[in-house]
Amino acid sequence: MPTAGPSAAPLLRSGARAGTIIVWIGGPITAGSGASVHAHRMSSIASRDLGLTEKNYAATNATVSNGLVTRCYAARDDKSYDHNQVAYVILAGGLEDPISALPAVIYKARDAVSECRKAFPAARIIWAAGPGSLAGMDATRLVDSTTIVSAILGQARVADALAVNLRTVLGTDTSMQSSGILPNDAGHEALAEAIVEAVEDDRAEPVDTPITPTRNYSSGLSDWASRQVEATRKREAEKREANRPTGTELGGVTQKLDELTQQQGVQQVLLEQQQDELDEHQQELEAQQQKLQSQQNQLTKHQSELEAQQKSLKSAQDAIQKAQEQLAKIVGDQGDQVNTLKTLTESLQRTDEKIDTIQRTLWENQQKLDNRIDKLAERVQKLENGTSA
Repeated sequence: MPTAGPSAAPLLRSGARAGTIIVWIGGPITAGSGASVHAHRMSSIASRDLGLTEKNYAATNATVSNGLVTRCYAARDDKSYDHNQVAYVILAGGLEDPISALPAVIYKARDAVSECRKAFPAARIIWAAGPGSLAGMDATRLVDSTTIVSAILGQARVADALAVNLRTVLGTDTSMQSSGILPNDAGHEALAEAIVEAVEDDRAEPVDTPITPTRNYSSGLSDWASRQVEATRKREAEKREANRPTGTELGGVTQKLDELTQQQGVQQVLLEQQQDELDEHQQELEAQQQKLQSQQNQLTKHQSELEAQQKSLKSAQDAIQKAQEQLAKIVGDQGDQVNTLKTLTESLQRTDEKIDTIQRTLWENQQKLDNRIDKLAERVQKLENGTSA
């Protein structure tokens, strides 16, 4: 049966844990997708084999970069049981995430550990990275999945969680595949077995058994010099044998080298993504610079037009000022004429008043004359009639 990858090495053992509950948080595979029934899913099998009560908060649409931390909140907020009785919290996922989400995968994987540690302070946090089938993946996606899983394992180690590499458990074996990355019942069982082995190994104490030298050295030489040379060789051989690294030490060195290689791969992808983003920003900057240059050219054109308009305005202002001066002169001349006309008008008014006076006098005299003529006519009439006047 396949086993978990090197990230479950003895260097990460923490000893047995108290508690009767195991909490599962993850995406579709942790939720049981691909299994015929829930009892055959990875989490249920492993919980049963470990003798722990399962609490599953996985969601079929959750990924590490989008949804995993939310499921951590759901587990945190479930107060139906004593969180101090949780022995293990299993975080699982990784194959569902695209390589473009690598930065989000990195900080969400770390945040998930932090949230679970706060919610379940007595529990051992286990990051089961990359459960699922690799069958059907092209070369690019296989490489991308390696980078994603390496990033998760790196964050798990930084956060002092048990890092378990499940990516290679099923591999490309189609007999354990349901569809896509989803395992069938056999695949779920294999993943559960790998997790159980990692947990049981984590419960044990690290074993460091030195290798005892077994080679014997003898010499057929009888002379003193030969015996001295042989004794020196024997001491050097025993010294080398005593100082030779133990199996556990070599395993630890190998693990560290693997981890460094994984971290370098993740950093390389991050650098490439950052370079791509930098190239995009550079292109945007060049486009903005071209747009700015175009706007600058338009501004220069507008400034030239404005200068021409200002010159035209100055000419118009000069013409207006000249016209105003001419108008002022005309107005001044008209003022003199108005004064003269006013004097003539006043003189005419006085003459008109005199004429009115003369006309009234003439009218009055005419009235008087008419009265006298009338009286004279009456007298003449009376005289003609022989009456006394």
